[in-house]
Amino acid sequence: MKTKTIQLFTAVAFIAITSFLYTGCKKEDPKPKNASSAGDNANAESAFAGIWRQISVVTDSSNALRSPASGCASAMITPFDLVTWPKTVVIDFGTVNCMGSDGNNRRGVITAVFSGPYLDSGTVITVTLTNYYHNDYHIQGSQTITNKGNNAAGHLVYNVVVSGATVTHPTDGRSSTWNTNQNREFYAGYLTNLNIYDDVYLISGSANGVSMEGESYTIVINSDLQVNVGCHWIVKGNFTLTLASYPTYPIVFDYGPGICDGNATAVLDGTTYNIYMY
Repeated sequence: MKTKTIQLFTAVAFIAITSFLYTGCKKEDPKPKNASSAGDNANAESAFAGIWRQISVVTDSSNALRSPASGCASAMITPFDLVTWPKTVVIDFGTVNCMGSDGNNRRGVITAVFSGPYLDSGTVITVTLTNYYHNDYHIQGSQTITNKGNNAAGHLVYNVVVSGATVTHPTDGRSSTWNTNQNREFYAGYLTNLNIYDDVYLISGSANGVSMEGESYTIVINSDLQVNVGCHWIVKGNFTLTLASYPTYPIVFDYGPGICDGNATAVLDGTTYNIYMY
């Protein structure tokens, strides 16, 4: 299954947001002074999207199963056949950091229980974590991935739900909480199994949480985010980030018309900021 860069969801955009927002605000006009919640959401999103990607390597577009053991990570599938379901997949990264091909360090264990084959409509994958760390952040929580079958356009759609996740800082012990409910549509590229770079995903849904600073926030995708695997950036779509303490100052972030150029805009209180995503 080709899900190589789905973790791009919003992490790049949120990092960009923290670098430009809320400068030059008047003292008498109470506006948010930082967007720490954006960075905390990015960390959680990246970690859980990466978990799904690690699980996806045990199956491919023909629903075949494989038990990889590359580098410092290993995987075990029980029972290891194409007939018996449910099936349990255990991916063990060991007790010291294991760097993946995506540049992220992981350690600990991911356990996924498949109710049926990955590509079959109705299959539910329940994911739990044991002593799991992503880039030294302790990640706790469960993830449920449901194959919703094909939409009206004939594209495969997965519903991804994370509830009550906790992300703990590697040095100071502070934690954030995170929840999300999103659909990921395999929009294009599914007919070329040997070429992942023409894959296109559309992501819709919402997220919410409490940052490590105690700041509650919500995120709503207004227009589907388009991820082109062959491009480093999200290329299209927009979302709104709202801080609970400043409900009248939502930030609308827009990726543009679909061009792979790293340019985007953010609108806060009627002012448009031009952003370049690194």
